[in-house]
Amino acid sequence: MNTYGERLKKERLRLQLTQAQLADAGGVGRHAQSCYERDITLPRADYLSAITLLGIDVLYIITGCPSLHFDTPEKLRGDRCV
Repeated sequence: MNTYGERLKKERLRLQLTQAQLADAGGVGRHAQSCYERDITLPRADYLSAITLLGIDVLYIITGCPSLHFDTPEKLRGDRCV
C-alpha cells in the first residue's frame, strides 16, 4: 500500500534531503520526521505548509495525486492517481 509516510519519504529523496534537513525546514525534530515517514504519527498542517517552500508536493503526500504543476502525460490524460 502507498501510504502518506512512503510518499513523504519519496518526496524527500526526490529533493535529495536528509531527514534532519526536512525536519528542520518543517520546524520539527528528526525523530518526528522519522515517525511521519513510518506512518506512526500524522504531520500537522503547519509542518506541511512549511515544507512546501522546499518544493515538496504536499498534495501528493496527502492524496497520492501529484499537483498540477508537475505536468505529466498521465495527469493531462486524466488517469487515476495512486
